[in-house]
Amino acid sequence: MKLLCFGLGAGVLVGVANAACAGSPCGGRKCYGAIGVDHTVGESFCSSWLQLAPATTTVTEIETATSTLVNIETTATTLTLTTGTITQTGSNPTTIFQKKRAPTPVQSFSSAEPAESSPADPTEAIVSVCSANNERITKACSCFLSTATQSTVTVFETAVSTAVAEAISTIVSTVTEKVVATTSVAAAPIVIPSNVVVNGNLESYLTTGNINPWGIFAPTGGRVEVINGVNPCTTGGAYCAGGSVVVRVFPPTTGGGFVAMQETFVARPSTTYNFSFMFRCLNFDTNAGMIVYYAGARVGSVNCPNINSSAFQRSTGIQFTTDATGRGELQIRFANPSNLQYLYVYADDFQAIKA
Repeated sequence: MKLLCFGLGAGVLVGVANAACAGSPCGGRKCYGAIGVDHTVGESFCSSWLQLAPATTTVTEIETATSTLVNIETTATTLTLTTGTITQTGSNPTTIFQKKRAPTPVQSFSSAEPAESSPADPTEAIVSVCSANNERITKACSCFLSTATQSTVTVFETAVSTAVAEAISTIVSTVTEKVVATTSVAAAPIVIPSNVVVNGNLESYLTTGNINPWGIFAPTGGRVEVINGVNPCTTGGAYCAGGSVVVRVFPPTTGGGFVAMQETFVARPSTTYNFSFMFRCLNFDTNAGMIVYYAGARVGSVNCPNINSSAFQRSTGIQFTTDATGRGELQIRFANPSNLQYLYVYADDFQAIKA
């Protein structure tokens, strides 16, 4: 006869595999039946045996204060229940079952008196009926808890999001009896600059000898040089970059490939930015140019001009939009489709400004 297993009980801890038990041994009829004699004891015993833990449900309410300041982001704190036996948040009690230990019999010192034993533990009866077979007990407990309702610990927290530099975060909760609540320290407010490109003018080279966090990507050849001493002004001198450090980029001269500059940065989430940079092409044709990618997607391009480039120009018409995290990678590819032998491009003053 095949054994039919039914998962009983409510409030069982999260982590139980909800695998169907019909047609499986479930540890044997007697072992499974011993667990189900008292549902409360069975749930406690099995959750302890399977080393389950309660799920933590966090409910966050965020109050927003109005301020005239801009470019301020506040990180909310979190509360995590780490250990314990009983937790009460508001009016919702939840039992966290711990492993039970069998009582130790007390041997009488008088040979004439029978040995005393501690009160019977129902979990001993379960272990005994299951022949103390670990695999059998595990199967029986998995079936017993397979369709039970998951048990959770609900934690309420209130975070205050504000544009003031001294951010305040408040957590409201009630914990009792051997429950440890740990609260992370609120991070300092993050100031998002107007130009979210890090080291856009490349001036860090003067003090560090590098242009980090910019990286170079050259899958088909080419190279990028850092030059100090160039004054990049736009045509007619209408605008000059703030420093003297620029990059000189030599795209590959065979295969129509590219060499790229790229960096990863954090901007405002779900926000559109106008991206631009200053450039000057030399020994070029109008096929040569720069292609811009954000988060792996092409967002715009600019070609070398159809006249002799005697001064720097600024690219226009390139935009990208951040996702919900505000984090993404920006990549500028310098291309040489005509495989010109002596083409190179100066570039500087990379900017991404909120549209």
